[in-house]
Amino acid sequence: MFMRNSFGFGKFEVLTVIVLLLIIVSILGYITLGGVSEQKISTMKDSALSFSRIVGSNISSFHNVDTVYLEEAIKEKVTRDIKNPFGFGNCDGSQSFVHFENGSSFVTLKCGHYLIDNAGFNDMDKVDIYKVSDWSTEKTKKDNIEERKLYNCKKNGKQVYEDYTEELYFVFKYNYDYHTDYYFANDVDDCEVQTKTFYRQKTVVNS
Repeated sequence: MFMRNSFGFGKFEVLTVIVLLLIIVSILGYITLGGVSEQKISTMKDSALSFSRIVGSNISSFHNVDTVYLEEAIKEKVTRDIKNPFGFGNCDGSQSFVHFENGSSFVTLKCGHYLIDNAGFNDMDKVDIYKVSDWSTEKTKKDNIEERKLYNCKKNGKQVYEDYTEELYFVFKYNYDYHTDYYFANDVDDCEVQTKTFYRQKTVVNS
């Protein structure tokens, strides 16, 4: 027989209520974070810090020492692919990079639909994690819309790359593929540089 307290509840009933409350709290936390666990967030932050450290330690290996993309670091064999902690595959080599400014480093890491955006090396503990949609040329009326100009180019009347990308990634990729030595899109003179405005939804998931 279960003992009952002064409120008329037995121990088993109290334990059941506690378990149910814990389940509810866990579900609410899961929904609030958009299905992102604290462990996955921690793993992503650790990966961003490691990526930033490795690039900083090998900065002389890169063409543009102000901004180094993950794909470039992998091609230079100073690091490996970063596993996406939120699902299958790896983090995006064309949208993840380390930027250096006034002696400080700032890291952007995109893994699946989750993003650490321009985070300072010493601010990783309090950095926001964003959930982002794919880039689109169609601007929607949704909240938290980010706008950006992305780049591509044409050679012999054909678009060189399937996707439009950020300027410095486009320049890195073009240099790598065509053995050129450009630093900015305006410098590229052997193809017709094109730009389009793209939009994506960007929402904080861990605040």
